[in-house]
Amino acid sequence: MKTAFYTLCNDRYYRKGIGLDKMINSFKYFHPDIDLVVFRQDMIDKIFKEKGINFYNAKPTFAKLLTPYYDLIVNLDSDHVVLGRLDKILKGDFDVCGPSNLNDYENMTVENVTKEQYVQGGMIGSTNKKFWDIYEEANKDAMKYRCRENDILNIIWYNNPEVVAMNKAILDQDKDYYGCKALNREKEFYMDGDKVMCRGEQVFMYHHAKGGHFPKLVYETMGFPQPVVDFMNKVSNYTQSAKYVAI
Repeated sequence: MKTAFYTLCNDRYYRKGIGLDKMINSFKYFHPDIDLVVFRQDMIDKIFKEKGINFYNAKPTFAKLLTPYYDLIVNLDSDHVVLGRLDKILKGDFDVCGPSNLNDYENMTVENVTKEQYVQGGMIGSTNKKFWDIYEEANKDAMKYRCRENDILNIIWYNNPEVVAMNKAILDQDKDYYGCKALNREKEFYMDGDKVMCRGEQVFMYHHAKGGHFPKLVYETMGFPQPVVDFMNKVSNYTQSAKYVAI
């Protein structure tokens, strides 16, 4: 299955320190064999103007730029740190996948979707081109909702008949961590060999989130124990050569 992860980051947020460099390095540390597409200012300006969109409704539109070339496409917000090989995602045995949002920091509901059901839209993957079409169309209304594209994702996840019928996976609903589930549990992280753990479960990704607090992914200030900080810095700061190609 040909796979690409992708993210969007304009110059403004890169300069503010959203953590893009650490996301890239940590992703490639564990996935030197997987394509990572980083849409920067040139493509953001071009597509925003052509489609009349903004950051809140852009994710599926940019995913659709990749559907002609990849079977599995995974969006990943720039303020993630990857802490293990993402084999559960790379298997691609789903139409759509995403992480749980249920955490100790802030929980969300929308319409008929409870906080226990709410899926965190900071990472969303799909092998189904129709999903990106449905998400893009629904996302035109993102600005009507408090959590923008996150709320839209949950509304279609649980209410759109075509998406309801799809094979969907909430990656860490039962165990492990793939995003925001770990928020406000940072002090409980620990190392088990080369695995980052929390409450007996492995942390494969940590999503900083928490709105407009910058700079992000400064591990020393986030409450992690020092051995975890050391590991995070190791995977975030080890840079590897890469080939850049035009989309």
